[in-house]
Amino acid sequence: MKSNFIKIGSTTALMIFGVSFSIFSQKDKKSAEREIMRMGFEKTTEGITELGGVSNLDQGVSSPTELKADVFSKSGSGDVGVPTNIYGVEEPNSEDGGENYVGVCFYKPGKAAKERTYVTIPIMKGKDQQTLKKGLTYCIEYSVSLSESSKFAVNNIGAHLSKEVPASGGPEPIYTNERVVKGQGNKIYTGFFGWEKVCNIYTAKGDEKFITIGNFDKNEGTQFLQVKKPKDSEVDQLPHAYYYVDNVIIRLVDKPEECPCYNANPPKAEENYSTLIYTNNPEINDKMKLEEKIGAHEVYFRFGKASFSENAKEMMAYVVEQMKANPSIKIEVQGHNEAIEVKAAETNPEFEDIDRKRTAAVVKYLVSQGIDATRLTESPQGSEISNPRIDEENDDQEVKDAKNRRVYFKVIK
Repeated sequence: MKSNFIKIGSTTALMIFGVSFSIFSQKDKKSAEREIMRMGFEKTTEGITELGGVSNLDQGVSSPTELKADVFSKSGSGDVGVPTNIYGVEEPNSEDGGENYVGVCFYKPGKAAKERTYVTIPIMKGKDQQTLKKGLTYCIEYSVSLSESSKFAVNNIGAHLSKEVPASGGPEPIYTNERVVKGQGNKIYTGFFGWEKVCNIYTAKGDEKFITIGNFDKNEGTQFLQVKKPKDSEVDQLPHAYYYVDNVIIRLVDKPEECPCYNANPPKAEENYSTLIYTNNPEINDKMKLEEKIGAHEVYFRFGKASFSENAKEMMAYVVEQMKANPSIKIEVQGHNEAIEVKAAETNPEFEDIDRKRTAAVVKYLVSQGIDATRLTESPQGSEISNPRIDEENDDQEVKDAKNRRVYFKVIK
């Protein structure tokens, strides 16, 4: 009986394994059949020897503007090598098992704003040009990795679907909000060393034959963070947001959940921004005047928020104490926001008038602690006045921004 039991169990397990294998094979086959395009930038017409080498890629891959995207390859060396190249260190995306990837500049500040690059890929399955079918839903997916040379990380990393190549080699960037697919939540991609998927669903118009990867928004509408170069990186940091791009896939889907990084509950908008709240530790001495002591107790906020940290409550408690001890003084409550919050408000009403909201929140709190409202004046200040406590030499950009998200108390006699 014992040996029979083992034999039957083994047979049962084998049968289950066979069924499972068949099911997974069918799923893989179905997935492959629904895949319209997969581009890993592996086929080249010539060797990759210098930057701007996108013209050496086969299958019609190109850069549609004057500045050309770069190609990095394990068969290359020096500036265009893999894993080490002029902009950092990165292995190709392991999912495509290839040796190449491309490099795209998504952002430069100031006068260099137009110096962007793009990569355009014909939608091909094998050797056949494909046209997306009207009304059908597709998952647009690709992987990005921020190069260590990047001083900035940005959002607006997008894919533009078009009937024709979207530009004819001119010097101007491509600005459009039509048929652009951004990652769900349009977050800022900050990851060095390793690949992050960018994906979302797209309903076809019915004439799309090309997909172009790049930033299609102007600088004013692009959110950025200044990032620190990894400690072990040997490349120089440059004033750009430069990303490696690999494994571009278009797949027909029946429902959004079939897209690999689709999230039915996407993160809230503010989660894409800095979470830093500056902590105020004022130094008070007997030589300071009352207005100086009160003015030293600034209240600081998280990006896009008017809620209070424990440190903020400590600062306001001091102000309440001094106002109760000196009933003749009045205070102007000055609220400030910072530049990225202003930009964010252009596309998200949640961030509008955050300086006013902070001012009102502080006044409401002081009144709740027993301060007469007639002794308080609300004065939203916007983002124009930088905090004089900013250390231009030693504070990085994230700290500078955090110091500007504040409320200041000005004593009025």
